[in-house]
Amino acid sequence: MEEASAEEEPPGGTPLFRVRNLERNLSLAKFFVKFEGVNPTGTQKDRISSMHVRRAKAAGYDTISLGTCGNYGASVAYYSRHQGLKTVVGVPSSYSGERNEEMQSYGARIIGIDSDYEGSLGIMGDLSRDNNWYDCNPGSVNSHVDLEGYESIAEEIISQMGHAPEILSVPVGNGTTLAGIYHGFRNAYNSGRIDSIPRIIGASTTGGNPVVESWKRKYRNLRNLRPDQIRETTNNEPLIAYRSTDGQEALSAIYRTSGCAEYVSDDEMIYYSRLIEQTEGISALPASASALAAAVSVLRKIGSGRECVIVITGRGRT
Repeated sequence: MEEASAEEEPPGGTPLFRVRNLERNLSLAKFFVKFEGVNPTGTQKDRISSMHVRRAKAAGYDTISLGTCGNYGASVAYYSRHQGLKTVVGVPSSYSGERNEEMQSYGARIIGIDSDYEGSLGIMGDLSRDNNWYDCNPGSVNSHVDLEGYESIAEEIISQMGHAPEILSVPVGNGTTLAGIYHGFRNAYNSGRIDSIPRIIGASTTGGNPVVESWKRKYRNLRNLRPDQIRETTNNEPLIAYRSTDGQEALSAIYRTSGCAEYVSDDEMIYYSRLIEQTEGISALPASASALAAAVSVLRKIGSGRECVIVITGRGRT
């Protein structure tokens, strides 16, 4: 069978469905899942990877590069292969490397980096500049593409529901997905296509995240953590950060929508991941299920009966 091209499997257009079994189990809200796991490589990263690859090719680059913990690298490598570009991926040596084999199958060159995730971004940024590679690292000169790419999630939710939901819960690592979705809703509101913007919940790990920590401490300006303040586990790896590249955008979005940010433990992530699978047959990694755990925590405080959309992927983070 001939392998489908990237154009034949475009990212986005992911399903949104009401999860009634989960509703009956929790008795808290009208729950909807926006399931990003059906994208070609299994996460929302495909939305921005495809854009970066097209942009790199149009600008005449032959190589695209980034630092990654797995998902983003696999996504970029997938689209690069279909567009005839080379991919160079820097992976922190301490990370699990669950998607390394997949990246290599797409033709990516993997560089093991003796640093943490945040450090790998800087190293790969330097290598991109020195070798004239297209830099698609979070926080790079091209990172505005990321926010634009994630706006499409909001546009799809509005189209699928016919309106904006009251509450939206999103996992937070770098804060990019949350910030991009907020921009999409804000644009729709400013153009008069919706009457309100959802109250946004940012969900992350108790292992440490600047967006949640800053909100908990009532800081309006993001304050990064120290490297020794984070505690990494296999489950929280997609969310943990001491420096969130789009954290200020995400924090501001939470404040502007009268939203909130919640820490979620590994045990809670695992519990809600299993609950989603048991009640709805949706396979969500624990880090992704943090969005449900945070929504449940918030709804128990503010009252039930509301309409809540949860953004879920089938895998993890950057």
